Order: sequence, then C-alpha cells, then structure tokens
Amino acid sequence: MFVCILGSSQYTYVEACASQKLEDFIRCTENSLWFYGGVPKALVPDNLKSAVTKSSRYEPKVNEVFADFAEHYETAVLPTRTYRPRDKAIVENAVKIIYTRVFAPLRNQVFHSITDLNMAIRELLEKHNAMSFRGREYSRRSLFMEIEKGELMPLPETL
Repeated sequence: MFVCILGSSQYTYVEACASQKLEDFIRCTENSLWFYGGVPKALVPDNLKSAVTKSSRYEPKVNEVFADFAEHYETAVLPTRTYRPRDKAIVENAVKIIYTRVFAPLRNQVFHSITDLNMAIRELLEKHNAMSFRGREYSRRSLFMEIEKGELMPLPETL
C-alpha cells in the first residue's frame, strides 16, 4: 500500500500496488500528484530503497531515478531522518486511520485485480477525506481546497 498525505490539511491519497519496487513507487507518487492536482515544494519519502539508496542522518543519497522524477516535477526530495519517528508521525497516524476507515470495511471482500481494489479504496478514501475532523466543522478536503490547493505548484505540461 502506498499512502501519501499533505501536511497541513492531512488530505490523504492511498493506492494498492504490486510491490515497493522503483517503478511502482514512482507510479504511485505520480498518481498522488495528479490526485492532488499539483506538486508540493518537497516530497518527504520514508527511507525505502526505491527512494533512498543510502540512508544517513545528515546526507541521505536519493535514488537517481527518483531524483530525476522530482526534477521533472520541479520539487525537492527530503527523506525522513533515520530513527526519527517524529519526521513521519502525520503519515503513521494517517495509516492507522486508513486501516480503520478503508481497509477494515474491505477485509471480507475478494478482489480479482489491483484495479478493482483501487476503485474500492478510492470510494472509501473520498468518504474519509470528506469526513469532518472530530469536534470540528471542516474536513480534510475543505482544508485542502482552502489552504493547500493554491500552494501547490502546477503539474508539468509534458509527461
């Protein structure tokens, strides 16, 4: 599972994929950018091999292909620091929420393709993003539209 979240609104993107290999990771990252309709100033991946070839507390080595991908989208890659769970707390919390709101309702269903699974995930994800925060009158989607959508850089003209 690929989970991507924007920092301020916590607007979430989730996609099932076959593996964590470079091709799948880049495809999922690209799909998330198209889902958001723009490019953030920086991508903050975990230290998986598809994003970071050598993790380091001070100077991690970003995978060349992923670095080229980021350059094409005119964004920076800032991997999380090793052994620093605070760097990814927002995503870790989002994963817990996604398990209860998306994966748990799907647990008894059988899917015959990743495409079918992703369609089911997308439906539940839309509900999740539209759901108001507990005790608040706004949702992830409304915060995204109000705050973050305008801050995203435009997607490139060419693929």
